[in-house]
Amino acid sequence: MEVIKYLSEPSLHEPALVAGFGGWGNAGEVATSTVDFLVKSLEAQQLASLESDDFFLFSVNRPLVTIANGHLKSLDLPRSRFYFSANSPGRDLILFRGPEPQLCWHQYVETFMQLCQRFGVGTFIALGGLHDEVLHNETKISAVGASMDDVQRLRELKEPVELIEYVGPSAIHSLFLAKALEREMESVSLWAHAASYLQGTNYRLCSGLIKRLNLLLDLEVDPAELDLSWKLLENQIEELIGKNEQLKQHIEELKRRDQRGSFSSRPSSPAKVIRLDEFLKQDKD
Repeated sequence: MEVIKYLSEPSLHEPALVAGFGGWGNAGEVATSTVDFLVKSLEAQQLASLESDDFFLFSVNRPLVTIANGHLKSLDLPRSRFYFSANSPGRDLILFRGPEPQLCWHQYVETFMQLCQRFGVGTFIALGGLHDEVLHNETKISAVGASMDDVQRLRELKEPVELIEYVGPSAIHSLFLAKALEREMESVSLWAHAASYLQGTNYRLCSGLIKRLNLLLDLEVDPAELDLSWKLLENQIEELIGKNEQLKQHIEELKRRDQRGSFSSRPSSPAKVIRLDEFLKQDKD
């Protein structure tokens, strides 16, 4: 069985590949939601799908079923999709959205690299998110580059990023950067720091990632829709904070710190977690 099933063979000129992985490194759903926003904004078309069987423990990342009145109506395995955009200002793009694999990381990354070679990818960017001791109205983005040239590009960004200092367990991003470096590809990983007391899609951080991707890849993707979505949520967040004394104290303590958050910090559990997606559901209703 082919690991990647190609659905299109577009002519792309030195595209960049931007990958958002679900799972451990997707706090605030920033990695996958940012890719979703790019696919929508650029009207990207499906390029390929990546088969799941070799890379996932279905007992961990379980398929989703829909059953109605005793009838199995659908079965959805973990989905991994590639999209492409060749008509927007800036670089041609390949966009990937899928869960981080549990198995066979080397085989998984090599499969990606074969696709990169097939379409002449010159730049690889992985997106990630982590829960951290930061405030909900901050946009903290940290980054790592595969080479010193990549690190220098990150230093020169007009939208600032904090260069990562870290020793500890790794997401699959690091293996991708190492393999991209072997192939002399430009490669960086951008990480958004999500407030530990928020759960659900963090549009503020998605907007922050879009702005930095615009600079890195000479894109012109407008994050205004993300900014508006966040503005609508922020008032409700502030209202909830005002009603919960323990959460208010937690936030006041964060404000007093000289330095908030780092890639290696382990956030404490706040007294209450605000679930952003519940607000979105209410707005839709």
